[in-house]
Amino acid sequence: MSKTIDDVVIAGIDANFEGWVELEGRRVLAPGVVPGDRVDLEVVASSQHHPRDFARAARVHARGEGFELPVCAHAGPVRGRCGGCPGMHVRAPLRAQILQDRVTELLGDRQLRWSWHEAPRPLGYRNRSNFVVTRRAGRLLLGSYAPRSQDVAAMSGCQVVRPILSRVQAESEVRLGALGVPVSDEAQGLRYISVRAAGQPGAGEVVVVELVVREPDADWLEAATEAIMAIEAVQGVALTVNDRDTNAIRVDASRTLAGDCRLIERYGEVELAIDPGAFAQLNVEVASTMYRQAASWVQGAQVIWDLYCGIGGLGLNAAVGRENVRIFGAESVASAIESARLNAARAGVDARYRVVDLGSADWRAGCPDEGTMARPEAILLNPPRKGLSRALREGLSKPRALGAKMLVYMSCDVSSFARDTEVLEQAGWRLVELQAHDMLPQTTHVELLGRFELT
Repeated sequence: MSKTIDDVVIAGIDANFEGWVELEGRRVLAPGVVPGDRVDLEVVASSQHHPRDFARAARVHARGEGFELPVCAHAGPVRGRCGGCPGMHVRAPLRAQILQDRVTELLGDRQLRWSWHEAPRPLGYRNRSNFVVTRRAGRLLLGSYAPRSQDVAAMSGCQVVRPILSRVQAESEVRLGALGVPVSDEAQGLRYISVRAAGQPGAGEVVVVELVVREPDADWLEAATEAIMAIEAVQGVALTVNDRDTNAIRVDASRTLAGDCRLIERYGEVELAIDPGAFAQLNVEVASTMYRQAASWVQGAQVIWDLYCGIGGLGLNAAVGRENVRIFGAESVASAIESARLNAARAGVDARYRVVDLGSADWRAGCPDEGTMARPEAILLNPPRKGLSRALREGLSKPRALGAKMLVYMSCDVSSFARDTEVLEQAGWRLVELQAHDMLPQTTHVELLGRFELT
Protein backbone atom coordinates (compact mmCIF):
# COMPACT_ATOMS: atom_id res chain seq x y z
CA MET A 1 0.00 0.00 0.00
CA SER A 2 1.35 3.42 -0.93
CA LYS A 3 1.83 6.21 1.59
CA THR A 4 1.92 9.95 0.93
CA ILE A 5 4.41 12.30 2.59
CA ASP A 6 3.32 15.91 2.15
CA ASP A 7 5.50 18.97 1.64
CA VAL A 8 9.06 17.80 2.28
CA VAL A 9 12.33 19.36 1.10
CA ILE A 10 14.78 17.06 -0.65
CA ALA A 11 18.00 17.06 1.38
CA GLY A 12 20.49 15.35 -0.91
CA ILE A 13 21.07 13.36 -4.08
CA ASP A 14 22.86 10.03 -4.49
CA ALA A 15 25.16 8.54 -7.12
CA ASN A 16 22.12 7.26 -9.07
CA PHE A 17 20.75 10.81 -9.33
CA GLU A 18 17.91 9.99 -6.95
CA GLY A 19 17.00 12.65 -4.42
CA TRP A 20 16.61 11.68 -0.77
CA VAL A 21 15.28 12.86 2.54
CA GLU A 22 15.60 11.30 6.00
CA LEU A 23 12.27 10.78 7.76
CA GLU A 24 11.70 8.91 11.01
CA GLY A 25 15.00 7.06 10.72
CA ARG A 26 14.43 5.95 7.13
CA ARG A 27 15.90 7.27 3.93
CA VAL A 28 13.26 7.99 1.30
CA LEU A 29 14.57 7.98 -2.28
CA ALA A 30 12.85 9.45 -5.33
CA PRO A 31 13.96 9.89 -8.96
CA GLY A 32 13.53 13.16 -10.82
CA VAL A 33 14.18 15.45 -7.85
CA VAL A 34 17.20 17.42 -6.61
CA PRO A 35 18.27 19.02 -3.30
CA GLY A 36 16.03 21.96 -2.44
CA ASP A 37 12.96 20.64 -4.26
CA ARG A 38 9.75 20.97 -2.21
CA VAL A 39 7.55 18.01 -3.03
CA ASP A 40 4.82 15.65 -1.96
CA LEU A 41 6.16 12.10 -2.07
CA GLU A 42 4.23 8.89 -2.61
CA VAL A 43 6.05 5.88 -1.17
CA VAL A 44 5.60 2.97 -3.58
CA ALA A 45 7.95 0.35 -2.09
CA SER A 46 10.07 -0.34 0.97
CA SER A 47 13.25 -2.31 1.49
CA GLN A 48 12.94 -5.41 3.63
CA HIS A 49 16.62 -5.32 4.54
CA HIS A 50 17.49 -1.64 4.99
CA PRO A 51 15.74 1.42 6.48
CA ARG A 52 14.92 2.67 3.02
CA ASP A 53 11.75 3.58 1.12
CA PHE A 54 11.27 4.23 -2.59
CA ALA A 55 8.97 6.99 -3.69
CA ARG A 56 7.87 9.15 -6.57
CA ALA A 57 7.25 12.88 -6.60
CA ALA A 58 3.46 13.06 -6.61
CA ARG A 59 3.48 16.87 -6.66
CA VAL A 60 6.20 19.51 -6.99
CA HIS A 61 5.71 22.78 -5.10
CA ALA A 62 9.10 24.36 -5.90
CA ARG A 63 12.33 23.38 -7.60
CA GLY A 64 15.86 23.60 -6.21
CA GLU A 65 18.73 25.37 -7.97
CA GLY A 66 20.18 22.10 -9.25
CA PHE A 67 17.12 21.20 -11.31
CA GLU A 68 16.67 21.71 -15.03
CA LEU A 69 13.89 20.54 -17.30
CA PRO A 70 15.14 17.61 -19.40
CA VAL A 71 15.58 18.42 -23.08
CA CYS A 72 14.08 15.05 -24.00
CA ALA A 73 10.31 14.68 -24.03
CA HIS A 74 10.62 11.04 -22.92
CA ALA A 75 13.04 11.52 -19.99
CA GLY A 76 11.51 9.86 -16.95
CA PRO A 77 10.05 10.55 -14.57
CA VAL A 78 9.93 14.30 -15.16
CA ARG A 79 8.65 14.35 -18.75
CA GLY A 80 8.17 10.73 -19.79
CA ARG A 81 8.89 7.17 -18.72
CA CYS A 82 12.23 6.32 -20.34
CA GLY A 83 14.93 5.60 -17.76
CA GLY A 84 17.97 5.76 -20.03
CA CYS A 85 19.13 9.18 -18.80
CA PRO A 86 18.55 9.32 -15.03
CA GLY A 87 20.62 12.50 -14.65
CA MET A 88 19.02 14.63 -17.35
CA HIS A 89 17.01 16.61 -14.79
CA VAL A 90 20.20 17.63 -12.95
CA ARG A 91 22.12 20.75 -13.97
CA ALA A 92 25.52 19.97 -15.45
CA PRO A 93 27.69 21.34 -12.58
CA LEU A 94 25.81 19.32 -9.95
CA ARG A 95 25.75 16.25 -12.17
CA ALA A 96 29.52 16.44 -12.65
CA GLN A 97 30.06 16.91 -8.92
CA ILE A 98 28.02 13.81 -8.11
CA LEU A 99 30.13 11.73 -10.50
CA GLN A 100 33.37 13.21 -9.19
CA ASP A 101 32.34 12.44 -5.62
CA ARG A 102 32.21 8.76 -6.58
CA VAL A 103 35.84 8.95 -7.69
CA THR A 104 36.85 10.79 -4.51
CA GLU A 105 35.19 8.06 -2.46
CA LEU A 106 37.14 5.45 -4.44
CA LEU A 107 40.45 7.14 -3.71
CA GLY A 108 39.90 7.34 0.03
CA ASP A 109 42.97 8.81 1.69
CA ARG A 110 45.31 8.14 -1.23
CA GLN A 111 47.48 11.11 -2.15
CA LEU A 112 46.97 10.83 -5.88
CA ARG A 113 46.87 13.15 -8.82
CA TRP A 114 43.66 12.59 -10.74
CA SER A 115 41.68 14.54 -13.30
CA TRP A 116 38.07 14.85 -14.43
CA HIS A 117 37.25 15.01 -18.14
CA GLU A 118 33.92 16.23 -19.47
CA ALA A 119 32.61 14.71 -22.68
CA PRO A 120 32.90 17.06 -25.67
CA ARG A 121 29.22 16.51 -26.49
CA PRO A 122 26.60 16.00 -23.76
CA LEU A 123 24.00 14.96 -26.36
CA GLY A 124 24.00 13.09 -29.66
CA TYR A 125 27.09 11.03 -28.84
CA ARG A 126 25.87 7.44 -28.64
CA ASN A 127 26.61 5.31 -31.71
CA ARG A 128 24.33 2.38 -30.91
CA SER A 129 20.87 1.89 -29.49
CA ASN A 130 18.85 -1.20 -28.65
CA PHE A 131 15.07 -0.97 -28.99
CA VAL A 132 12.37 -3.18 -27.51
CA VAL A 133 9.68 -3.95 -30.09
CA THR A 134 6.07 -3.73 -28.98
CA ARG A 135 2.69 -2.57 -30.17
CA ARG A 136 0.72 0.32 -28.72
CA ALA A 137 -2.72 1.45 -29.85
CA GLY A 138 -2.33 -0.77 -32.90
CA ARG A 139 0.98 0.83 -33.91
CA LEU A 140 4.41 -0.80 -33.86
CA LEU A 141 6.68 0.96 -31.36
CA LEU A 142 10.44 0.79 -30.81
CA GLY A 143 11.17 1.84 -27.24
CA SER A 144 12.91 0.87 -24.00
CA TYR A 145 11.84 -0.77 -20.77
CA ALA A 146 10.72 1.73 -18.16
CA PRO A 147 12.72 1.53 -14.88
CA ARG A 148 11.82 -1.45 -12.68
CA SER A 149 9.16 -2.47 -15.19
CA GLN A 150 8.41 -4.57 -18.24
CA ASP A 151 6.37 -1.71 -19.69
CA VAL A 152 7.89 -0.20 -22.82
CA ALA A 153 8.50 3.54 -22.83
CA ALA A 154 8.57 5.59 -26.01
CA MET A 155 11.97 7.03 -26.97
CA SER A 156 11.48 8.60 -30.38
CA GLY A 157 13.86 11.47 -30.98
CA CYS A 158 16.23 10.25 -28.24
CA GLN A 159 18.61 13.09 -27.42
CA VAL A 160 21.73 11.09 -26.56
CA VAL A 161 21.96 8.92 -29.67
CA ARG A 162 23.35 10.13 -32.95
CA PRO A 163 20.51 11.75 -34.90
CA ILE A 164 20.83 9.22 -37.70
CA LEU A 165 19.82 6.44 -35.29
CA SER A 166 16.60 8.26 -34.38
CA ARG A 167 15.81 8.68 -38.06
CA VAL A 168 16.37 4.99 -38.78
CA GLN A 169 14.27 4.12 -35.72
CA ALA A 170 11.36 6.27 -36.89
CA GLU A 171 11.44 4.93 -40.45
CA SER A 172 11.73 1.34 -39.22
CA GLU A 173 8.64 1.78 -37.06
CA VAL A 174 6.64 2.96 -40.05
CA ARG A 175 7.93 0.37 -42.53
CA LEU A 176 7.71 -2.64 -40.22
CA GLY A 177 4.33 -1.50 -38.93
CA ALA A 178 3.01 -1.31 -42.49
CA LEU A 179 4.12 -4.89 -43.06
CA GLY A 180 2.29 -6.09 -39.96
CA VAL A 181 5.44 -7.58 -38.45
CA PRO A 182 4.56 -9.49 -35.25
CA VAL A 183 6.20 -8.22 -32.08
CA SER A 184 7.63 -9.45 -28.78
CA ASP A 185 5.74 -12.50 -27.51
CA GLU A 186 3.57 -12.93 -30.59
CA ALA A 187 4.19 -15.94 -32.82
CA GLN A 188 7.30 -15.37 -34.97
CA GLY A 189 7.73 -12.13 -33.03
CA LEU A 190 10.43 -9.52 -33.51
CA ARG A 191 11.81 -8.94 -29.99
CA TYR A 192 14.47 -6.26 -30.39
CA ILE A 193 16.15 -4.09 -32.97
CA SER A 194 19.74 -2.94 -32.51
CA VAL A 195 20.94 -0.02 -34.61
CA ARG A 196 24.60 1.01 -34.84
CA ALA A 197 26.17 3.89 -36.78
CA ALA A 198 29.73 4.55 -37.91
CA GLY A 199 31.48 7.43 -39.62
CA GLN A 200 31.53 11.16 -39.07
CA PRO A 201 28.10 12.47 -37.98
CA GLY A 202 26.49 14.33 -40.84
CA ALA A 203 29.24 13.33 -43.28
CA GLY A 204 28.84 9.88 -44.73
CA GLU A 205 27.51 8.00 -41.72
CA VAL A 206 26.30 4.46 -42.36
CA VAL A 207 24.12 2.20 -40.25
CA VAL A 208 23.69 -1.52 -39.63
CA VAL A 209 20.37 -2.80 -38.28
CA GLU A 210 20.23 -6.07 -36.35
CA LEU A 211 16.92 -7.91 -35.92
CA VAL A 212 16.52 -10.12 -32.84
CA VAL A 213 13.81 -12.70 -33.50
CA ARG A 214 12.23 -15.72 -31.88
CA GLU A 215 12.26 -17.86 -35.02
CA PRO A 216 15.03 -17.85 -37.65
CA ASP A 217 12.66 -18.59 -40.53
CA ALA A 218 9.86 -16.13 -39.76
CA ASP A 219 7.83 -15.61 -42.92
CA TRP A 220 8.03 -11.80 -42.69
CA LEU A 221 11.85 -11.61 -42.62
CA GLU A 222 12.47 -11.18 -46.34
CA ALA A 223 9.99 -8.32 -46.72
CA ALA A 224 11.21 -6.64 -43.53
CA THR A 225 14.82 -6.86 -44.65
CA GLU A 226 14.00 -5.25 -47.99
CA ALA A 227 12.06 -2.49 -46.24
CA ILE A 228 14.91 -1.65 -43.88
CA MET A 229 17.55 -1.80 -46.60
CA ALA A 230 15.53 0.84 -48.45
CA ILE A 231 16.14 3.34 -45.62
CA GLU A 232 18.80 5.88 -46.52
CA ALA A 233 22.25 5.17 -44.98
CA VAL A 234 21.43 1.57 -43.99
CA GLN A 235 24.23 -0.57 -45.42
CA GLY A 236 23.33 -3.92 -43.89
CA VAL A 237 20.74 -5.97 -41.99
CA ALA A 238 21.75 -8.77 -39.63
CA LEU A 239 19.77 -11.42 -37.77
CA THR A 240 20.22 -13.08 -34.40
CA VAL A 241 17.87 -15.61 -32.82
CA ASN A 242 16.78 -15.37 -29.19
CA ASP A 243 13.99 -17.73 -28.19
CA ARG A 244 14.95 -17.85 -24.51
CA ASP A 245 12.99 -16.48 -21.59
CA THR A 246 15.53 -13.79 -20.76
CA ASN A 247 15.99 -10.03 -20.92
CA ALA A 248 19.37 -10.51 -22.59
CA ILE A 249 19.20 -9.22 -26.13
CA ARG A 250 21.74 -11.50 -27.80
CA VAL A 251 22.26 -15.13 -26.87
CA ASP A 252 23.62 -16.36 -30.19
CA ALA A 253 25.82 -15.25 -33.07
CA SER A 254 24.50 -12.98 -35.81
CA ARG A 255 24.32 -13.63 -39.52
CA THR A 256 23.96 -11.25 -42.44
CA LEU A 257 20.58 -11.03 -44.15
CA ALA A 258 21.46 -8.32 -46.66
CA GLY A 259 24.18 -5.84 -47.53
CA ASP A 260 27.42 -5.36 -45.61
CA CYS A 261 27.09 -5.73 -41.84
CA ARG A 262 30.68 -4.84 -41.00
CA LEU A 263 31.11 -1.23 -39.93
CA ILE A 264 34.43 0.63 -39.95
CA GLU A 265 34.90 3.22 -37.21
CA ARG A 266 38.00 5.17 -36.28
CA TYR A 267 38.87 4.99 -32.59
CA GLY A 268 41.89 7.11 -31.79
CA GLU A 269 44.52 6.39 -34.44
CA VAL A 270 43.08 3.06 -35.61
CA GLU A 271 40.20 2.09 -37.87
CA LEU A 272 38.33 -0.82 -36.32
CA ALA A 273 36.13 -3.30 -38.15
CA ILE A 274 33.02 -3.91 -36.04
CA ASP A 275 30.67 -6.81 -36.72
CA PRO A 276 27.10 -7.10 -35.36
CA GLY A 277 27.09 -8.05 -31.70
CA ALA A 278 30.70 -7.02 -31.15
CA PHE A 279 31.52 -4.76 -28.23
CA ALA A 280 32.74 -1.30 -29.18
CA GLN A 281 32.70 1.82 -27.01
CA LEU A 282 29.48 3.80 -27.42
CA ASN A 283 31.11 7.24 -27.31
CA VAL A 284 33.79 7.30 -29.99
CA GLU A 285 35.18 10.72 -29.05
CA VAL A 286 35.72 9.93 -25.38
CA ALA A 287 37.02 6.43 -26.07
CA SER A 288 39.49 7.86 -28.59
CA THR A 289 40.79 10.31 -26.01
CA MET A 290 41.28 7.50 -23.51
CA TYR A 291 42.96 5.19 -26.03
CA ARG A 292 45.42 7.94 -26.94
CA GLN A 293 46.18 8.61 -23.28
CA ALA A 294 46.79 4.92 -22.58
CA ALA A 295 49.10 4.78 -25.60
CA SER A 296 51.11 7.73 -24.31
CA TRP A 297 51.58 6.05 -20.92
CA VAL A 298 53.09 2.89 -22.46
CA GLN A 299 55.02 4.54 -25.29
CA GLY A 300 58.35 3.25 -23.97
CA ALA A 301 57.27 -0.39 -23.94
CA GLN A 302 58.23 -2.72 -26.79
CA VAL A 303 56.23 -5.76 -25.68
CA ILE A 304 52.66 -5.10 -24.52
CA TRP A 305 50.00 -7.52 -23.37
CA ASP A 306 46.40 -6.49 -24.02
CA LEU A 307 44.17 -8.54 -21.70
CA TYR A 308 40.41 -8.47 -22.30
CA CYS A 309 41.45 -7.09 -25.69
CA GLY A 310 38.05 -7.30 -27.40
CA ILE A 311 38.42 -6.28 -31.04
CA GLY A 312 41.82 -4.73 -30.31
CA GLY A 313 41.20 -1.00 -29.99
CA LEU A 314 43.19 -0.27 -26.83
CA GLY A 315 46.29 -2.30 -27.69
CA LEU A 316 46.44 -1.34 -31.35
CA ASN A 317 46.40 2.35 -30.45
CA ALA A 318 49.43 1.69 -28.24
CA ALA A 319 51.37 0.18 -31.14
CA VAL A 320 50.26 1.82 -34.38
CA GLY A 321 52.89 4.03 -35.98
CA ARG A 322 55.65 2.78 -33.66
CA GLU A 323 58.52 0.55 -34.74
CA ASN A 324 59.40 -2.73 -33.06
CA VAL A 325 56.33 -2.78 -30.83
CA ARG A 326 54.61 -6.12 -30.46
CA ILE A 327 51.20 -6.82 -29.01
CA PHE A 328 49.80 -9.97 -27.46
CA GLY A 329 46.05 -9.90 -26.98
CA ALA A 330 43.85 -12.29 -25.00
CA GLU A 331 40.06 -12.44 -24.97
CA SER A 332 37.48 -15.17 -24.28
CA VAL A 333 35.19 -14.36 -27.23
CA ALA A 334 36.39 -16.07 -30.40
CA SER A 335 34.61 -13.69 -32.79
CA ALA A 336 36.30 -10.73 -31.08
CA ILE A 337 39.71 -12.36 -31.57
CA GLU A 338 38.97 -12.80 -35.28
CA SER A 339 38.11 -9.10 -35.51
CA ALA A 340 41.24 -8.13 -33.55
CA ARG A 341 43.43 -10.06 -35.99
CA LEU A 342 41.76 -8.33 -38.91
CA ASN A 343 42.14 -4.92 -37.27
CA ALA A 344 45.82 -5.53 -36.53
CA ALA A 345 46.45 -6.45 -40.15
CA ARG A 346 44.60 -3.35 -41.34
CA ALA A 347 46.69 -1.19 -38.99
CA GLY A 348 49.99 -2.83 -39.88
CA VAL A 349 50.68 -3.81 -36.27
CA ASP A 350 52.72 -6.84 -35.22
CA ALA A 351 50.14 -8.54 -33.01
CA ARG A 352 49.26 -12.05 -31.90
CA TYR A 353 45.84 -12.86 -30.49
CA ARG A 354 44.52 -15.93 -28.74
CA VAL A 355 41.22 -17.04 -27.28
CA VAL A 356 41.97 -17.28 -23.56
CA ASP A 357 39.60 -17.74 -20.65
CA LEU A 358 40.94 -15.03 -18.35
CA GLY A 359 38.68 -16.31 -15.59
CA SER A 360 40.36 -19.71 -15.57
CA ALA A 361 42.98 -20.62 -12.97
CA ASP A 362 45.35 -21.59 -15.79
CA TRP A 363 44.82 -18.45 -17.91
CA ARG A 364 48.60 -17.99 -18.02
CA ALA A 365 48.89 -21.18 -20.11
CA GLY A 366 47.18 -19.39 -22.99
CA CYS A 367 49.75 -16.59 -23.01
CA PRO A 368 53.24 -16.64 -24.56
CA ASP A 369 55.63 -18.71 -22.44
CA GLU A 370 58.90 -18.34 -24.30
CA GLY A 371 60.92 -15.64 -25.99
CA THR A 372 60.57 -11.92 -25.45
CA MET A 373 56.76 -12.00 -25.81
CA ALA A 374 56.62 -13.96 -22.56
CA ARG A 375 57.95 -10.95 -20.64
CA PRO A 376 55.68 -7.95 -21.25
CA GLU A 377 56.96 -4.52 -20.30
CA ALA A 378 53.42 -3.17 -19.93
CA ILE A 379 50.00 -4.75 -19.56
CA LEU A 380 46.73 -3.19 -20.69
CA LEU A 381 43.53 -4.21 -18.91
CA ASN A 382 40.00 -3.47 -20.11
CA PRO A 383 37.70 -5.93 -18.32
CA PRO A 384 33.89 -6.03 -18.33
CA ARG A 385 31.87 -4.31 -15.63
CA LYS A 386 32.58 -6.99 -13.02
CA GLY A 387 36.29 -6.19 -13.22
CA LEU A 388 39.29 -8.50 -13.22
CA SER A 389 38.66 -12.16 -12.59
CA ARG A 390 39.90 -13.61 -9.32
CA ALA A 391 42.43 -15.72 -11.23
CA LEU A 392 43.82 -12.73 -13.10
CA ARG A 393 44.05 -10.68 -9.91
CA GLU A 394 46.07 -13.49 -8.37
CA GLY A 395 48.34 -13.64 -11.42
CA LEU A 396 48.95 -9.91 -11.42
CA SER A 397 49.71 -10.16 -7.71
CA LYS A 398 52.96 -11.89 -8.71
CA PRO A 399 54.27 -9.07 -10.89
CA ARG A 400 57.92 -10.09 -10.94
CA ALA A 401 56.98 -13.43 -12.48
CA LEU A 402 55.33 -11.56 -15.35
CA GLY A 403 58.03 -8.98 -15.90
CA ALA A 404 55.76 -5.99 -16.44
CA LYS A 405 56.53 -2.77 -14.60
CA MET A 406 53.39 -0.92 -15.63
CA LEU A 407 49.67 -1.65 -15.79
CA VAL A 408 47.12 0.55 -17.55
CA TYR A 409 43.59 -0.29 -16.44
CA MET A 410 40.50 1.01 -18.27
CA SER A 411 37.36 0.42 -16.23
CA CYS A 412 33.65 0.95 -16.76
CA ASP A 413 32.77 0.40 -13.10
CA VAL A 414 34.05 2.43 -10.16
CA SER A 415 33.29 -0.27 -7.58
CA SER A 416 35.11 -3.13 -9.30
CA PHE A 417 38.05 -0.82 -10.07
CA ALA A 418 38.27 0.08 -6.38
CA ARG A 419 38.26 -3.60 -5.38
CA ASP A 420 40.93 -4.49 -7.93
CA THR A 421 43.06 -1.49 -7.00
CA GLU A 422 43.14 -2.59 -3.38
CA VAL A 423 44.31 -6.08 -4.36
CA LEU A 424 46.94 -4.77 -6.78
CA GLU A 425 48.32 -2.31 -4.26
CA GLN A 426 48.66 -5.04 -1.64
CA ALA A 427 50.76 -6.95 -4.18
CA GLY A 428 53.20 -4.11 -4.79
CA TRP A 429 51.53 -2.10 -7.53
CA ARG A 430 50.88 1.58 -6.93
CA LEU A 431 48.16 3.64 -8.59
CA VAL A 432 50.10 6.74 -9.67
CA GLU A 433 47.69 8.47 -12.02
CA LEU A 434 43.96 8.35 -12.64
CA GLN A 435 41.61 9.93 -15.15
CA ALA A 436 37.83 9.90 -14.80
CA HIS A 437 35.78 10.48 -17.95
CA ASP A 438 32.11 11.32 -18.44
CA MET A 439 31.82 8.60 -21.07
CA LEU A 440 28.00 8.55 -21.25
CA PRO A 441 26.65 11.99 -20.30
CA GLN A 442 23.24 12.13 -18.59
CA THR A 443 23.89 8.71 -17.02
CA THR A 444 25.60 7.42 -13.87
CA HIS A 445 28.46 5.98 -15.89
CA VAL A 446 32.05 7.00 -15.11
CA GLU A 447 34.90 5.52 -17.18
CA LEU A 448 38.24 5.30 -15.41
CA LEU A 449 41.77 5.07 -16.79
CA GLY A 450 44.43 4.26 -14.22
CA ARG A 451 48.20 3.89 -14.47
CA PHE A 452 49.90 1.53 -12.02
CA GLU A 453 53.62 1.21 -11.47
CA LEU A 454 55.54 -1.50 -9.67
CA THR A 455 57.02 -0.27 -6.41
